[in-house]
Amino acid sequence: MNLLKETKFIMNKYNIKPSKSLGQNFLIDENVVDGIIENSEVSKEDLIIEIGPRTRYFN
Repeated sequence: MNLLKETKFIMNKYNIKPSKSLGQNFLIDENVVDGIIENSEVSKEDLIIEIGPRTRYFN
């Protein structure tokens, strides 16, 4: 499954509706993802944590 199809599947499964006004974007170009990974110089032993905005359900 490619990233676009997988992203759409997950969004539909969990009823996620992105908001353009909130600047929500999804990285679906596998070449860009591969480039980021190759240039990040991380190993399988590294822990990677994504820090993003809170969800609308948190106060």
